[in-house]
Amino acid sequence: MKSKSFWQEWRKIILFVGFAILCLIVLYVFDVIGKIDIEAASDAVRELGIWGMVLFVVAYTIRPLFFFPATLLTLFGGYTFGPFIGTGLDIIGAGSGAVLAFLVARYLGREKMKRFFRGKKIEGFDQSIRNNGFMVVLYLRLIPLIPFDSINYSLGLSSVKLKSYMAATYLGIIPGAFVLNYIGSSFRTMDSNLWIAIALYGVMILLPILVKKFKGTTQIPLEK
Repeated sequence: MKSKSFWQEWRKIILFVGFAILCLIVLYVFDVIGKIDIEAASDAVRELGIWGMVLFVVAYTIRPLFFFPATLLTLFGGYTFGPFIGTGLDIIGAGSGAVLAFLVARYLGREKMKRFFRGKKIEGFDQSIRNNGFMVVLYLRLIPLIPFDSINYSLGLSSVKLKSYMAATYLGIIPGAFVLNYIGSSFRTMDSNLWIAIALYGVMILLPILVKKFKGTTQIPLEK
């Protein structure tokens, strides 16, 4: 059988990476985010009522494909819909977007990663992630300083099971979603609630450390 050329083997990944770079150039070089009128956009979405909520969820779901910052969209949700409705919509949209990014990475690169891992020490680590997928994903979701999309795409290349990934993702993003939506909603009023929101964000940063301490270990337990 004739072997595939480099382009045939890697074209999907190359095209996706090229598209990602193009999106980042448009977002940051042309300062697309800075040119958005947040208040006007928020008012326009709110005026749409239930359809504005649907639009927000759809936008959040496809957001990973265009590499728009997740945190900014979450803050916008809180600013627009308030801390509670915003959190609910965020969990649906962010969770669905995370699953979409996971599936894209798995489709594009998982088989290549399997061949790369085969026979190497990292293969055992990859298997450990598969065996302990729920706890690994849940722990990563509780760390707010790790870029959201880097987790989504990286885990798509791993052997973690989709079911474990989905369950841990939808559960693990709840604390961060609420805190960021609370912060976003406080920007609209700019009252004492802003300080409460900042305090909650500090607690969110400490949460992974508290989880580790509660489990009495500095590592996620791995099955042998």
